[in-house]
Amino acid sequence: MVTKTQKFRLGIFITAISVLMIMFLIMVAGTKIMEKRDIYYIRYQNTSVTGLQIGGPVKYRGIGIGRVDEIFIDLENITDIIVTASVKSGTPIKSDMKASLIPIGITGLVQVEITGGTQEAELLESGSFLSAGLSTFDSISGKAEILANKFEILLNNLNNITNEENTKRLNNIIANVDTIINMNQNSISNTVLSLETITEDFEQIAESTKSLLIRLDTIMKSGQVEKIITNTEKITSELSDSGLKLLIADIHKLTIDANNAISHIDATHLESRQDLLDTIESLKETIDYLNDFSRQISEDPSLLIRSKN
Repeated sequence: MVTKTQKFRLGIFITAISVLMIMFLIMVAGTKIMEKRDIYYIRYQNTSVTGLQIGGPVKYRGIGIGRVDEIFIDLENITDIIVTASVKSGTPIKSDMKASLIPIGITGLVQVEITGGTQEAELLESGSFLSAGLSTFDSISGKAEILANKFEILLNNLNNITNEENTKRLNNIIANVDTIINMNQNSISNTVLSLETITEDFEQIAESTKSLLIRLDTIMKSGQVEKIITNTEKITSELSDSGLKLLIADIHKLTIDANNAISHIDATHLESRQDLLDTIESLKETIDYLNDFSRQISEDPSLLIRSKN
């Protein structure tokens, strides 16, 4: 049988445990409850928020910055869902940020993921509406719709290409190509042989060029070019200004003498020109006489031993 003393001790124990639990809850949860938070609203138009729950996380680039406080239907437009999100006070929420619904693993739950934002954009005040981004499902659906449209266009193009008329044209083209290939097979073979010959010629040219480069390298290494340059510099240094002037004077004198000689030759040529013409005329008459004499001897060789009346 439980005595009054035991009951009193049990009551004191339960009271002490309750006080400790209350103090623990105040210490742990009190800071969260009393924490200042900024409130933002997100309007999702014609978008399902399946998997989003009150108390769900709100993150920015994977960092938890708040939670979902409330989800309700807009009374003015029942196709819109308004989500109330509270974030830590002082968190920079920019006007160009977007709030998207992102799935959490394979649980079927979703969270609010805030993306975008630039440093130059204005800060949104608490109580403002944050732009809604595309959910993962909407993004996938949009891409799937685009792919479906492209696939449909591809099928239509294939259908147009493979119709009966185009098939006949394609067969005609293939037949013409085969005919051309058969007719020009010899020409193609000759062209290939010509290309092979040209390739061999190029190889010979390359070998000749290589040999020439080797010779040039040998000449450069032998020092002959340096000797030529040295001798040229030596000759240039030996030709002083006075020596060069004498050389120019001699060349000038030689030029004058050559001009005088040419003038004398021209005068002599003019004087003897008429004599030369007379001599040529006499030679011509002599040749005519000799030709006539040769003709007469050919007709009557006896003229050599007797005279003609």
